[in-house]
Amino acid sequence: MSQANNKQIKIAIDGPAGAGKSSVAREIARRLGIKYLDTGAMYRAITLKMIREKVDLDDPRQVEEVLNNTQLDVKEGNIILLDGEDVTAEIRKPYVNNMVSPVSAIPAVRRRLVQMQQEIAARSGGIIMEGRDITTRVMPEADFKFYLDASLMERARRRMKEQLAAGILDSLEEVAEEIRRRDRIDSQRADSPLCVAPGATVIDTTDLSFEEVVNGILLIIASS
Repeated sequence: MSQANNKQIKIAIDGPAGAGKSSVAREIARRLGIKYLDTGAMYRAITLKMIREKVDLDDPRQVEEVLNNTQLDVKEGNIILLDGEDVTAEIRKPYVNNMVSPVSAIPAVRRRLVQMQQEIAARSGGIIMEGRDITTRVMPEADFKFYLDASLMERARRRMKEQLAAGILDSLEEVAEEIRRRDRIDSQRADSPLCVAPGATVIDTTDLSFEEVVNGILLIIASS
């Protein structure tokens, strides 16, 4: 695919926590010269706001009030501004990790963020977007759809490595249990559950290097 065509290309990637979506999507965006959007960071930011406001997630009125009074902006480089505050680092902390799946399962939250994500896609030209419902709901008509997966323990090892780099010292067992819990919530939620979309290319990254995954996706795109 030519660089000119890249300017309008839409690429959607879904998959569970720790499958490598963010790092792979970021590198593909760099190589193709297109925009990258980490939709998970948007859900994390809303989760942080819910935590700070001590919202009862079972109370729709409280949830709607927070959504109606939250300013969320995604700046260049996927810098996340929550009500004007740069929360890019804060949203990666364990206390946010522990709550992001329950908050993401709330239909009102998903509706609001899906709308924002679709608006970003519409005005961005070429874009690669990754998350849990990109191929199924946000960009179901994407030019290319991928689903990245890996074994539970491999995903836990990757997430633990990220956390260690950030100074977070959870054990491998703790990380694996948290990912297992998130998998259960993400796949069983009523609104836009995590699943493989029709026509999506499934890539098991368990035994693949980062470069192998990136190059494999780029080859599929170039061969179209």
